[in-house]
This record gives sequence, C-alpha cells and structure tokens, in this order.
Amino acid sequence: MKEHYDELVISFLFPPSDNVSGITVAKRVIENNKMVDVLHVNDDSQGSDLNDHVHDLINDEIIIDMPCNVDWWECISKFIKKGMKAINKDYNRIYSRSWLMSNHFLASEYKFKNQPVFWTAEFSDPLIYDLSNNEKSYKQMIVDDDAYIDRLNKEIAGLNGDFPLIEHNSSAYFIAEYLVYLFADKVIFTNENQRQIMLEQFPVDVMDLVFAKSEIMAHPTLPDDYYQIKKSKLKLNDDYINIAYFGGDYYGKRHFEGLFYALESLNHKYRDKIRLHIFIKDRKLIKRLVSTLDVKDNIKVKKPLEYLEFLNATTKFDVLVVNDVHTKGSFPINPYLPSKLSDYLGSSADIWAICEDGSALSKSNVKYKSDISDYSTSCDALVQILNDNGHIDEDCSFSEDYYQKRLTSLNELFESEFRKNQKLKKQLKEKPNKRFKLF
Repeated sequence: MKEHYDELVISFLFPPSDNVSGITVAKRVIENNKMVDVLHVNDDSQGSDLNDHVHDLINDEIIIDMPCNVDWWECISKFIKKGMKAINKDYNRIYSRSWLMSNHFLASEYKFKNQPVFWTAEFSDPLIYDLSNNEKSYKQMIVDDDAYIDRLNKEIAGLNGDFPLIEHNSSAYFIAEYLVYLFADKVIFTNENQRQIMLEQFPVDVMDLVFAKSEIMAHPTLPDDYYQIKKSKLKLNDDYINIAYFGGDYYGKRHFEGLFYALESLNHKYRDKIRLHIFIKDRKLIKRLVSTLDVKDNIKVKKPLEYLEFLNATTKFDVLVVNDVHTKGSFPINPYLPSKLSDYLGSSADIWAICEDGSALSKSNVKYKSDISDYSTSCDALVQILNDNGHIDEDCSFSEDYYQKRLTSLNELFESEFRKNQKLKKQLKEKPNKRFKLF
C-alpha cells in the first residue's frame, strides 16, 4: 500500500517563472507555511528571485517538459497526460489555480482516479468571458476529443444531482469551470463580485452547490521580511513626492490616462513637486504617450523589477497607485481584483486606488481613492497628496476642458500601438509547437 502524502500543488507556471499567477501560487504556499510537493513545467526562459525562498517549503518538485505554454486544448491534453504519468504518490490534498486552467484539468483528472483526495481549486478571474464580458470563442480552445468528453460525462452522471452532460466540441473554458464547480471540494474566489458574476453567468445552475463549498480569499500578502530580502538599487530624490505605478501590460481596459490628465491639468504652485514613476513592460508606448504631455519631465518610465526587488522598492515611495480594469457597460459589477493590491498592502507606503464604483478595489482600506470614470476625482486625490505632504495652495485649480482635448489624441495613439501588439501576439500564437514567452 502506498504512503499518503499531504498536499500536491499543481501550477503549470511556478517560480522560477516570473508569471504573476505562478507567483501568486508561490505566495499561497508561503502563506500556508506547510511543506508541499509542487508540479510545474520546466521553464528556464525567465527567472523569479522568489524561487529560492519558496523552495524551502517544497518537499519534491515534479517538473514537466512541455512543447508549448499556452492554454490551448492541444497543450492542456498533453499536460494532463504528462502530469498523470509523472505523479507517483497518493496525496491527501491537491490544489490548483487558474490561470492557467490547465491546472484544473490535471487536478480533476487526479481527483477522478483518487476519489478520497480533497481538491481545492482557485479562480484568478472569470474563464468563460473576456474583459468585455463577451464569451471567448477561440477554435484552439474547442475540446475535440470525444472519448475524453464521454469519460467526463460518465463522472458527471455518477453525481448526486441532475447536472447536464458536456456536449462534444465544447469550449475548454466552460469545461474547466464546470469541472471545478462539480468536483472540487473547495472553491476559492478572490472577491465577492467575482463569485457572483461567475456563478450567475454560468450556463448551468450551480449556485447553491458552489456557494456551499466556496470561500472568498484575496491574493496573499507576504510577511514584512520579504520586503527586505533584496534591496532595490532605485534612487529617489526625497525633495519630491514620489508616486509609483507598477504594472505589467498596458491595455485599453486597464490604463492610467486619467492620472496623466489630472497631473497635467493641475494648476498648483507645487505641481512640480510630484514625480510619477511608471514601471511597465510597454515602455516605448508609454514614453510616446508621455512625450505629448507638458508634464513629461514629471513622469519617469522604467522597466519592471524582479519580484523581491519590486517588494523592496514599494517601501521607498510615498504613494503607490493601483487601478481597476474598466468594466462599466460590460459587467453589471466589476469581477476583477488587481493582485498588485496585495503586494502594496505589505508596504509602508500609502496607496492610491483608482477604481470603479462598487468594485472590490473600491471597498479596500487605502488612504486615497478616485473614480476611474471621473478624472476630476484623481485631481482631488493629487491635491490631497500635496496637502498631506505640506504643499498647500489655496488658489489651486484645474483646467476643466483639458480632459476632452487630450482624450481623442491619446486614445488614437494608444489604439494604433495596441493593434500592432495584438497582431504580433496573434502571429506568435499561431505557432503552438514552439516555446515562447507568455504575454
């Protein structure tokens, strides 16, 4: 009889990968502070400096060589087969998180073959619908393996409940959510809005079933000592109010143009005391946007930092900016919670949240807040930041017509560059048999 081990964490991406979702899984491991085994892919193309520290909590690593690293059915299918072949222990518990949803497919397969195991599944974001609340419909995501679908339906038919079977050629996004809802023993959502949207919009009524076994858990915040492990070489001038935005990709649904508008339209004798530092991948695009502004000298665009250096850098700034995804007109409520907030909360800096009304971010306990749809509230936040730092101008004002004059030109520039980036990404995704960096 095999010995039963405690827990296996299934995470396609995991340090040394510097992918945000993989780092979040690593933070969950650190938060739980228990020894685990981890299954992940062999990713030597990038490195996270969190790697050495999380590995103190790992017993065994199960490393899978994969010819691709995207959530296409072809890759998911290979991940399931390779993962099941590589796992040679019986575990009491397994954990999986999407993104990538490959993790849920492998976890469900292990669950089917090891029924006593307790499966905890976490969602980072809604799977079926995109940021505009449109159903994702990519031909690469169609599960065209009839034998696999039939095997899943046999498992569904054995449940206590009248749950619809999965149709052949269904979307992998739908199947991933459905498998979690039906077979996971515990389902984690990062915020209440996310749970509400995902369950209300799911095409099968699983509300009562999932509510009974679900839990709301925001992204974990690491202990204080993680913010001092890797000292940042960043040098800041303390004569200024240093405000930082740390981001990944810059795109139409999550942008900070309102912040630029607010800064440039501010008529304040201490405006030049503000320095805005933007850490982002799309530096060329942001530099082009900034180059058209009168306050371009107040804005510094820099490359992203490795994770532990980023944590330390957050402690050097006066204010950290985090912003919502723009969902107004698409979702009834905003289902997204920026993972960056959890990292900011462990810093000593003040936090400025640019958020949608009713979002999870809007309910967070931070010092400054403004409305993503009303740039004048960002103007108010800037004045408050100046006042709190002793720079008061009772005669300050804002150019009320500035926003409309700038909006069209900046949006046209952004959309042009965005389309170029999307075209490039599409070309890369049409080569599924080659390893390439995830965007």
